[in-house]
Amino acid sequence: MKIGKIVKSDSHINYVCQVFGPREADVQPAPADYAFGRFVRIAVRSEHGDDPDALFGEALGQSQEPVTYAVGIIYDTILQNPAFGSLGPRLSNEMQVELFSPDYISEKAVLTYIMVLGMLEQRTLFGREPEVLSVMHGVPLLSLELDSVIETMDDAEVCAFHLFRDPAGGPNSQDPYLHMGYIPHIIAQRSSLLPMVTLRIIDQLERLFPENVALLSIVKRNFAWRLKVETTG
Repeated sequence: MKIGKIVKSDSHINYVCQVFGPREADVQPAPADYAFGRFVRIAVRSEHGDDPDALFGEALGQSQEPVTYAVGIIYDTILQNPAFGSLGPRLSNEMQVELFSPDYISEKAVLTYIMVLGMLEQRTLFGREPEVLSVMHGVPLLSLELDSVIETMDDAEVCAFHLFRDPAGGPNSQDPYLHMGYIPHIIAQRSSLLPMVTLRIIDQLERLFPENVALLSIVKRNFAWRLKVETTG
C-alpha cells in the first residue's frame, strides 16, 4: 500500500515521508499503515526513464526488468499543524473553507521518519509471485529522490529481505538463513527511538521466523540489557 512520498532528507539514510492526506491517494492510509516499526520500501530511480513500453509493462505487472527498492523502517512520527497557536477569530470555519475555497491548501500534515536499512532487487512477472534477485543490508550507494513513493511491505517481502544464502560452493550454500546485517548500522545512529524500533523489529522476526525464536530471544535480551545500562548511565 502506498502511504506517502519523500519530502526531505536529514542524511543519506534518513528520510522524511509526508503521509497522503484526503484525496491525495486512491486509498488514504490509516495510522496502522505507518505505525512505529513498520517496514517500507521505496523504488530507486528507474533506469528505463520515461520509456512508455517499460512503464506500461510495470503497470500491468508484466515487466521483465528487475526493480531495485530501498528498504527502510519507520521510527518516528510528527504531526505538523502550522495553525497551532493562531487562536484569533476566523471569518470561516474549516467546513466553510473546504466548501467555498476548494483550492485552499491545508498545511496540516503527518510526517514519518524512515531509516534505510538496505536494498532489495526483485522482478515481477505476470501471474507469478515476485522473484527476489538480490538483498543487501547496510548503507546504499544511491540516494533516494524527492517525491519518491513509500509503500508498505507485506510479510513475504520482509522475510525475503532477511533471508541470505552463502556463496555458491559452500557446504550449506543452498540453505537460507536469517540475517540482520543492519543492526550495527542502527546502533551507530543517534536517536533515542532507534533502540526501541530494534526491539520491535526482533518481535516481528520472532513471529515470521518461529524456527529462530531461541536465537532471536537471546539477541533481544542482550539488546534490552544494553539499552537498560545505557539509559541508567
